[in-house]
Amino acid sequence: MLLLTACLLLTIVIIFALDYWAQQSLNQEIDKHKEKVAEVFNLGFADLVEAVSIATTALGSEDVIYNVISPEEMPKTVEGIIIADRDGKVIDSSLKELLQNDKIIFVPQKEESQDLTAEEFDNKKIWVMSGDPIVGAFTNNGYSDKTYYYKTNTANKGIHWIIIVTNQGAVINQVGEATKELTKTNQTLSNIRQWSTTGLLLLALAIAVIIGWQFTRPIQELASAARRVADSQLDFRVNIIRNDEVGQLAETFNEMIDGLRHKRELEEKLNQSERAAVIGRLTQSVAHEIRNPLNVINLSIDHVSNKFAPEDEVKRKQFTRILSSIKDEITRLKHMVSDLLNYGRPAQLAIHKFDMRGLLDETLALVRPQADEQGVEIIVEEDAEPAEINGDREKLKSCLSNIVINALQAMPAGGTLTTQVHKLNGFIDVKITDTGIGIHRDDLSKVFEPYFSTKQAGFGLGLAVTKKIVDEHEGFIEVQSEENQGTTFDIKLQAADD
Repeated sequence: MLLLTACLLLTIVIIFALDYWAQQSLNQEIDKHKEKVAEVFNLGFADLVEAVSIATTALGSEDVIYNVISPEEMPKTVEGIIIADRDGKVIDSSLKELLQNDKIIFVPQKEESQDLTAEEFDNKKIWVMSGDPIVGAFTNNGYSDKTYYYKTNTANKGIHWIIIVTNQGAVINQVGEATKELTKTNQTLSNIRQWSTTGLLLLALAIAVIIGWQFTRPIQELASAARRVADSQLDFRVNIIRNDEVGQLAETFNEMIDGLRHKRELEEKLNQSERAAVIGRLTQSVAHEIRNPLNVINLSIDHVSNKFAPEDEVKRKQFTRILSSIKDEITRLKHMVSDLLNYGRPAQLAIHKFDMRGLLDETLALVRPQADEQGVEIIVEEDAEPAEINGDREKLKSCLSNIVINALQAMPAGGTLTTQVHKLNGFIDVKITDTGIGIHRDDLSKVFEPYFSTKQAGFGLGLAVTKKIVDEHEGFIEVQSEENQGTTFDIKLQAADD
């Protein structure tokens, strides 16, 4: 409102300023017009005085007027000069033809001046009448002439009339031109005021629209954001940065979104924890029930292998191979049961100081025969700097084993397994990279979740147990993967103090 009010006041002030400027300019033009009109009338009076002077000079000399001055030399507003006696007989003129045939023209007579006494008529020196005294003798260019009769009385020649015929056209033309200029100037100033006022109003309207848009746009964004929140979309923020009430509303809205997102995360974690607790209790009960039969089966297989092996060498090898496969499957089942039991148990770490690089070498030595069988090349990038940590050696060995075995399973047709251990910023960084089938990007965020697996066999607890052990050591584990390109697991554990 303050901005709009200021804009309106500024517009009013500018309009008044323009109107004042236009009025001042118009007053200046009117003054110039007055001066020009006065100049024109002064010019007409000067021409009249000059014509009278020419006639007076001619009256006192023997020369005639048309020999003294040519028509081109006549004053601009004077059509002709005539000298007549008291009865109107032309005795001299600027037109030669008026001197022929004793031309008689009209002159004022006492009989025609009934409103004047004889004394007043004798004392009056000048008469002014419209038209010329001889119709057709002068060219008036469409304008009516004005004739001045000046009575003069000389001692040697008596009473004579000096008749000056003036053309009002020159005066009217100059006055008309001055009036046209004044009208044109007035019209120009009026147009300037109109266009300026229109422009200022349009500018004020544009500013009002822009200001209104600046306020309505963020409100529309907030309304759109509210609809997204209603659709359960909480992974965004309202990007409105302002110092007014709308900015405060946007900031509060973002805080609300953060609160809802945090609440949703807590609910998801709670639901996940509840599901994990239920499944954990169930699986641990089942695992306990499975472990004892597996031990009995394993012992029974050893007994059968020792007591009932065939005597024939070929059959004995076949018999031994079959029993060995059964024992391998039993061992795999026992590992799965151990994973189930270990995931639900509280952490009990046996902390010792050891070299992480040596632990990785031991883990790789266990899987190297399988890697050679699959055609997987194992590359170990050496680093001379010690990589000692304080941790539970067996649990961390289980973590590395889970990752390495998963890497081999991702490269059934061969590939490259690259490992590296180095010390960086107080952490021991262990990276294990394979060139296998990779992990789908939609599954990357789930690889550490319990009971999630892309394999047909297994409970999906291997990586979940791995992350749990790393978390218990206050470390970090990350995974990066691209389909058909490979996967990299990155484990960071705090280095032991030197």
